[in-house]
Amino acid sequence: MDARQRMEQLVEQLNHYSYHYYTLDEPMISDKEYDALYDELTALEAETGVTLPDSPTIRVGGELLEGFKPHRHLASLWSLDKAQNEEQLLNWHGRALRLIADYNTKNPDNPLPDPTYVVELKFDGLTLNLTYSDGKLVQASTRGNGVVGEGILAQVKTIKSVPLTIPYHDGTIEVQGEGIMNLSVLNKYNETAADPLKNARNAAAGALRNLNPKTTAERKLSAFFYNVGYSDNVQFTDHREMMAFLKENRFKVNPYITYHTDFSKVMEELHQIVEQRPTLDYLIDGAVIKITDMRTREVLGYTDKFPRWAVAFKFEAEETTTVLESVSWNVGRTWQGHSYCQS
Repeated sequence: MDARQRMEQLVEQLNHYSYHYYTLDEPMISDKEYDALYDELTALEAETGVTLPDSPTIRVGGELLEGFKPHRHLASLWSLDKAQNEEQLLNWHGRALRLIADYNTKNPDNPLPDPTYVVELKFDGLTLNLTYSDGKLVQASTRGNGVVGEGILAQVKTIKSVPLTIPYHDGTIEVQGEGIMNLSVLNKYNETAADPLKNARNAAAGALRNLNPKTTAERKLSAFFYNVGYSDNVQFTDHREMMAFLKENRFKVNPYITYHTDFSKVMEELHQIVEQRPTLDYLIDGAVIKITDMRTREVLGYTDKFPRWAVAFKFEAEETTTVLESVSWNVGRTWQGHSYCQS
């Protein structure tokens, strides 16, 4: 099989898996297995210089579900480049340093500061994009393909940690976060559920993409917020200012945020997060490292798909695919499928 044929095979496989994962809420393989196929396709595209028109590498997200109205985001919701080991993380850091050095060489009178870094948890739920106008929540949507998502305002309003009004009244903002179901809430829910939920990510994503908001409310979801993606007025000089703004406006911000001036400390922090991961009351699948200075972010900019000033460090999956070796049939009263979605 030549490279072109293998690429066509990978594109067909990945699109099939993405359809089941994003549209049908029925994952067929683990995230780790998907990432391995995706990385193989990315490498072949780089080797051949060819990108097939239906390749998953040229888009973000999946198809919209019927029954939800599409919502166009005021600003694009970018995906994150990923590093799956320390070498890849150091490569990302090296590229960022070179870009900063190149800029400072060309602009000696207005150089960028030495970079500092913020480390945040990468939540495993469903990405939310909330729109506030004059202090009121006027729209909520899924991430979709990064440009257009699904309007889920009625569902998001059932999340008690989402503010329906905020003190900021000076125009329109978009705020990004992650809808989650706490593990303790999931366990309590399953104690009395006729149809127990498989895991917290399925529970949150399935509830938020359910056409019945009452179903969403029954799941008792929560949300953490971590970014202001659009504003027609307010601006921030660094990440700390943005986090302070979110807290001031009653958004739930995860307390596990650390700031570092030395990148070696970032690496140490990632090891600590891995150790503490089993003790958390919610799912995470990695950590996100960002340069804190907003002017530096603006200068570094974006590739076609990713910001150059941020990267996701992926952890080993806690779940993997199970091979069904035998089946014992029992007669039961009812059966109902589970819905599932990834942000």
